[in-house]
Amino acid sequence: MKKRIERLKRKGVVLTIQRIGVLEILHNSSNHPTAEEIHKKLLEKYPTLSLATVYNTLQILKQAGEIQELNIGKEKRFDPIPGPHHHFYCRVCERIIDVALTCPVLDKGYVDNHKIENVQAVFFGICADCQKKEGKNA
Repeated sequence: MKKRIERLKRKGVVLTIQRIGVLEILHNSSNHPTAEEIHKKLLEKYPTLSLATVYNTLQILKQAGEIQELNIGKEKRFDPIPGPHHHFYCRVCERIIDVALTCPVLDKGYVDNHKIENVQAVFFGICADCQKKEGKNA
């Protein structure tokens, strides 16, 4: 978290208490929260915080390359890991899970002489937790 704050400062991003709060929520989250979920968590600490401030902060963090916006499922979600990695989307519980896979094409940096700058693959299906629940109900 300290390194991320230092990078943002070097990029000229003004770090208000609310912006640091958004960063902390994302940093400590593994579920790729929506802006509304982040806002709800921060209201406990900052009762006057507006949803617009959360959206603006997320856009600033995205433009600074510190987070990525995910358009998977019904709502936009935010991922604190900005680098290339894959996701699994559960069609039952709508959870998004990071998937650690090596990508030999990405490792080369090029595909058919085209320079790769980013890659994002999404696997769709039923997560392990939902499979267990379905098995119990069968």
